[in-house]
Amino acid sequence: MAQTGGILAMSSVPNPKDYITLFAKIDDVKFRNKVVPGDTLVFALELLSPIRRGICHMQGTAYVGDNIVLEAKMMAIITPKES
Repeated sequence: MAQTGGILAMSSVPNPKDYITLFAKIDDVKFRNKVVPGDTLVFALELLSPIRRGICHMQGTAYVGDNIVLEAKMMAIITPKES
């Protein structure tokens, strides 16, 4: 889910290849149901607020079929790559 959140954050940045995403915090994680090998996970993420000063707050939900298996709130920092 964190990797999918990184893609969501980078989709709003001009020239994303010049930036990296670092995860700063993951809160309110709730594992709702068991995930077993062979399950297909579908991640739904949304930004909780606009990205300000490179800080991105988002909420994610993971589904197997119609069942929620995971929920979490995450914070990421978008920073330029060092040359």
